[in-house]
Amino acid sequence: MFVGVLLLALAPAIRAQASLDSAPVADPAFILIAVPQTPSSTGASQVQTPVASTAAQTQTQTRAPTTQLTGRACDLVSSPLTCLDDVLHDQKGIWTAPAHLRGRKLLWLVPFATATSLAFVYDVRAMNALGPSPTRIRVSNDFSYLGSAYTLVPAAGLTYLIGKLDHKEGPRETGVLALESLADAGLVVEVLKLATNRQRPFVPPGTGKFWPDDTDVYSFSSSFPSGHAAASFAFARVIVEETPGHPWLHVALYGLATGVAIARVTGENHFPSDALVGSVIGYSIGGYVYHHHSAFYSPKTKSVRIEPLYNPMTASYGVTVSLTP
Repeated sequence: MFVGVLLLALAPAIRAQASLDSAPVADPAFILIAVPQTPSSTGASQVQTPVASTAAQTQTQTRAPTTQLTGRACDLVSSPLTCLDDVLHDQKGIWTAPAHLRGRKLLWLVPFATATSLAFVYDVRAMNALGPSPTRIRVSNDFSYLGSAYTLVPAAGLTYLIGKLDHKEGPRETGVLALESLADAGLVVEVLKLATNRQRPFVPPGTGKFWPDDTDVYSFSSSFPSGHAAASFAFARVIVEETPGHPWLHVALYGLATGVAIARVTGENHFPSDALVGSVIGYSIGGYVYHHHSAFYSPKTKSVRIEPLYNPMTASYGVTVSLTP
């Protein structure tokens, strides 16, 4: 049933992706028009005019591959070993990514570290504040199945199959990258679970101690971080990136992922810090997979252009500023 719910949510995106192969590529831009100066000139010497053609407007809704697809592209049927190679390379890049953070990306570590520290401090208080409620626990656990591998893997696989059988690159790639992100997120989460070995909230005394048995016991079922939250956000990030122009679908996907993360806490399977860190890990990994393997990804050009203006008729000066965020 959960797979059916996800596919109903993904249907508009799949239909939108079906037209990607034939979509034209346009390059909207700002053109600076120079007006020749004559004694009879009465206007400004330079005018900055936005060019917004029909093709450029269409480009925001549909996309075409920015690179030529080759046999090197991951495909579950024709090149499964390439998929495995992608995941292995992803792991190397993911684990070394913090060392390569620069600029604004590095600044994001400050609020993340602050939120995580506060979550650790108030973990036990938050769980105690929930109080006992068998109904809440049962409903939360039922809802959290949306973020399990039993739901997300079939949903991603069916998306891939639809694109493969219909020869549509959009949904085919979406399904493949969703599966890759789930694999990458799963590997990272399991390594962290082994490294931290944190007790679950339902294990007495409910304090979420790390390494309660020192280093004598290793466990893949420890509490930190939340695997459901990581998988949900990794899956949602890939689908969102692959389906531009569908804001309500994006809100629904991130809403479901957030709901799964919260449900893991209210179901007393994880502490708030587990869900928070798992969500950030999944979101980051989903973006990493899309940016490194999608044929539709095009890095945004960021620039600031400042040019002086002079109008000899009025002997006035000015400055034009063009910003591409």
